Amino acid sequence: MFNDKPMTMSRVVRVTWDEWFSIQREKARQKGYYFVEELGYWRDSDREVFVRRHHQLRILYIHGLSSSGSSSTAETLCESLYDDVVFSPDLPIDPCEALAMLQELVYKERIDLVIGTSMGGMFAQKLRGYHKILINPSFHVSRSMRRKLGSNEFSAPRKDRATHYEITEELCDRYEALERDQFVDISDAEREITLGLFATGDDVVDCSEEYCEHYTRYQNFEGGHRLSQDNIHLDLIPVIEHFRAKSVRLEIAQRPTIIEQIRARLAKERS
Repeated sequence: MFNDKPMTMSRVVRVTWDEWFSIQREKARQKGYYFVEELGYWRDSDREVFVRRHHQLRILYIHGLSSSGSSSTAETLCESLYDDVVFSPDLPIDPCEALAMLQELVYKERIDLVIGTSMGGMFAQKLRGYHKILINPSFHVSRSMRRKLGSNEFSAPRKDRATHYEITEELCDRYEALERDQFVDISDAEREITLGLFATGDDVVDCSEEYCEHYTRYQNFEGGHRLSQDNIHLDLIPVIEHFRAKSVRLEIAQRPTIIEQIRARLAKERS
């Protein structure tokens, strides 16, 4: 579902739905399309071709170590992708509790795309069966944690208002146990839906070689371990929009069945 080749794209410009719709309406008229209001699709009068007027994504963002769901990256994603639903929870300190919470969330909220940075990339990698983007993933965060034993400060506010957390040898051991089997039984289908994004200037952690031992889709971008605003707008969001476009094309390929279901529902409502 992702492009293997590096992308070049100018800053993504977000417009309101009314602005986008008025532009698309004029383009559609020029191409002989008309809008079917009750279906929410553009339709070509000569062919059974439909294009949904908006394809909303349900995205899960997973933060890194010492961060929270209100990090600057999470806030920028929410602001930039305001037409989508972005979930960005505070992770529990215990790794098994964190993974269990994420597994429940992706299933319950019907997540389309998972994005994880640093430690969040490790957790995202373990959510099998979901399209995912691993950004500078830290597959062995326990090693970093052992260098930070004791009290550590959160870099962003948490909902529980906690400002510090304790890293102990026992906590590191639990993370290390979780890391041991993270690359077991990776299928070709899983490789197809996983993309790694690696910064060329990451001086904190570099798991790109280990990633390439197990996965095939990856891209490099200029930057460091932490995503800058430019990285989010110029490197990450274009990948998300590419995923959205591919999802729409897949939906169109499946459209005959979907259209019949919509028509049947409308007929039932009118009867």
